[in-house]
Amino acid sequence: MEDNFEKQLNKIINEEKEIPSVVRISLDSTYDRIRAMPKKKNRVVGKIAAAVCCVVILGSMVTNESVRAGIKTFFDFNDKGVEKAINEGWISENSSSACDNGVEVTLDSYFADCNKIGLSIMLKFNDSKILKGIDKVSLDYRIKNGDGEYIEEFIPDTKPLKGKKQYISNVNDRNSKIDLENNEVQYDVILESEEGAIPKLENAVVEVESIKFFKNNKKVKDIDGIWNLKLNGGKSNDINAVEYKAVNNTSKIEIISAKSSPTSFNITFSVDGECINEKEFMPKDIKLVDGNGKEYQSNGYSSELKNNKTIISTNFSLSSYEDFDKLKLVVPSMGEAELEK
Repeated sequence: MEDNFEKQLNKIINEEKEIPSVVRISLDSTYDRIRAMPKKKNRVVGKIAAAVCCVVILGSMVTNESVRAGIKTFFDFNDKGVEKAINEGWISENSSSACDNGVEVTLDSYFADCNKIGLSIMLKFNDSKILKGIDKVSLDYRIKNGDGEYIEEFIPDTKPLKGKKQYISNVNDRNSKIDLENNEVQYDVILESEEGAIPKLENAVVEVESIKFFKNNKKVKDIDGIWNLKLNGGKSNDINAVEYKAVNNTSKIEIISAKSSPTSFNITFSVDGECINEKEFMPKDIKLVDGNGKEYQSNGYSSELKNNKTIISTNFSLSSYEDFDKLKLVVPSMGEAELEK
């Protein structure tokens, strides 16, 4: 019985679960103490061990849920796909920090797949008065991949670009916290590629160049410096990515690609001719319908005319964790296309 319990305890400790490091250390320490107890107390040890493990594991669950709840608050952009991904653990905790000109900048957490990147950055100021009267804090930054390629350059026109290609279509940022008492600001941002073309991030660095302070939508001051924040590896873009194909398609819509990722569902399709008037054709005109009949509207799209075909790319806030076998693309002015895994 003792050997069986020890095997079960070992299994719990060694499983690849999303347990915060502080809880895992507690588990390891508890296990070591239990093993060191005298053999003659086996029955008592078994009862103690079972009770202790229940408490520790329950604590890990509570702690983990608290961590996720906090992260969800940071990334509160009303994006259901991102929320679902975070709830499923699709996020990487980070602790990379840099200090310059009286400001400590820390990349707390992030996520990334081929459609979206999310960054949650904490700023801590030495100057206790610097946030007085400020209602928004923003950053100038670049994201450089390990191969030297720049994925995004969120900078003003007055600064030169270093990259050769643009991957990001939309940027949505906010301050989830401006804490005057502790001189802290939380800056969160989601960067989106409507083409689903974000490369896998490997040894990437967020290069923060400026911190900008606003009041009533007007910039009142800024701080320049060098804050390079390393991404700690994170999860692969390919994990939980699912490809779909068109079936029984009789409409004029041709599906080029349809792929579900943790944060969203990306689709690229084409129709013959030049058929889009961007002043009239709105993102809401593109819908995705799941197996339960629920509709998801596009928030934006990109289009190009190539070889006398209009090619349209867009994302829907439907996470691959929803795991639907069948979906349907609906564009009232163009037709419908059924999709299957």
